Parts: sequence; C-alpha cells; structure tokens
Amino acid sequence: MTVSDLIHRSGEVFDRLQHERRLIITRNGKLAGVLTAPDPDEMLLDEWADRGELPSDWRTRQRRLRSWLRHAPARSAPTGEPVGSAAILADREETDR
Repeated sequence: MTVSDLIHRSGEVFDRLQHERRLIITRNGKLAGVLTAPDPDEMLLDEWADRGELPSDWRTRQRRLRSWLRHAPARSAPTGEPVGSAAILADREETDR
C-alpha cells in the first residue's frame, strides 16, 4: 500500500485493513507507516464500558495487572509437596471430607 493509495482510495484501504488486520504503507518504496485494525475484543470491552457494564478505566486496570504479573515474584511448591489436583486431594483427605 502506498501513501497515494491511502490518500486517494482510503475506503478500499480500510476495507482491506479489516481483512488483513495490518497494512504496511510506503512512500517511494520505503516504509512510511503501519496501519493496524482495532482489536475486536477491545472494541467489545469499550462498548461494555460505555454501557456501564465494565469499569470505564478497564484499560488502566489491565495495564496495571500486566505490570504486576511481569514483576511478581515466581512462587513454587517445595520439593516433594503435592501440587495442583494432588494438593487439593491431599487437603480433602486431611480435613476428612
């Protein structure tokens, strides 16, 4: 896609973007920019936020969660301790359920 295409045939460019999700824009054969279609899931979340079905600051919350997950200390069970389903089953046995 060229800058000229973007200027003179923008409707076609945006129709194509919906199918390809990402378009490279060039000027004189060199990269001038990249167009990316909006994420459908994010668009849906924005609609829910507009209707009050989701906090309006969901993007900020998501960004904070990603940051926390990136920096959270890794935890692991000590060697020999049951993990996952085995831990749940062991807990049930200990509490006489």
